[in-house]
Amino acid sequence: MLDEYRKTVAAQTLWATTAQTAPWNIAFQNHVRALPRLARLTLNLSLQCRLRLRNTYAARHLRGQGMEIGAQYVPTQVGEGASVEYVDVLSNDELVARYRLPADGLVPLAHVIDGHDLKVYPDNALDFLIANHVLEHFDDALKGMIEWFRTIKPGGHLFITLPNFRGNCFDYERAPERADHFLLDYTCPEGREARNRLHYEDMAKSLLHLPRDHPDVQNMVDRWIANGDRHHYHVWDETALQELLEVAAKEMQCDLMLVDGSFPKNGFELLAVVRKGHPGGALEWRAPKIRAAVTFCKAVYDDIQSYQRNLSMA
Repeated sequence: MLDEYRKTVAAQTLWATTAQTAPWNIAFQNHVRALPRLARLTLNLSLQCRLRLRNTYAARHLRGQGMEIGAQYVPTQVGEGASVEYVDVLSNDELVARYRLPADGLVPLAHVIDGHDLKVYPDNALDFLIANHVLEHFDDALKGMIEWFRTIKPGGHLFITLPNFRGNCFDYERAPERADHFLLDYTCPEGREARNRLHYEDMAKSLLHLPRDHPDVQNMVDRWIANGDRHHYHVWDETALQELLEVAAKEMQCDLMLVDGSFPKNGFELLAVVRKGHPGGALEWRAPKIRAAVTFCKAVYDDIQSYQRNLSMA
């Protein structure tokens, strides 16, 4: 059974390829194969168990009335004493039509709104806000972060996950930004269009393994912009998220505190639960490494048990 589970876990990144497989997916697989064994195992297990981990942290901390952005088919499972409504930038009908998605299983939407402009929610309206793999699609990450915390009550929580740039085929050859860049995007919007193009050029040249000025890179970027696509403007590691939150706390003049989270260097995603405090402007960041390791091991154990039960019922 464990050998079959190991193959299932390995297939999280080393999936079967065909003649139609994009070359950047093949390049990423080669990158994963070259990783040290422990790093490769961490990446695959964190990808395999990502929903289980999210649900564990959400049930641990989220209470009251909250909202999740962009849940689509995989809403985060909160615990007893919590209720969630869902928003997305496109209606479910638009999602189905644009991306050829199946209609069944999409969460019902309370509002069709952009995640960085939540004007339908008054200040301090929510006990929590959930955003899984959303912020990387914002070209002004600081503005989005400030808007999210505007809607959260003092004592409430932001639950956020971001793709770890080291474990994502679109990001692993790019470099995370730091506080000065996030602040520049926020304070100098007139230059953001040019900066966005540079981000897309970074992404395209990393996918195609071609120079920035190569026609294929420029054509790919032109298509993304013409289509109105919102790919990964920025890529993320723990330091990038921490520095963004530090700048957000100062700009809002509100204290923030990391109360829980998981930041494995070679994992698939970063997860943070951040509490909104009282007026101030400081971020308290003490990553709970031991608790995160225990939570991760428990999620893997539970996943193995679930896999075994499913095999026995097959």
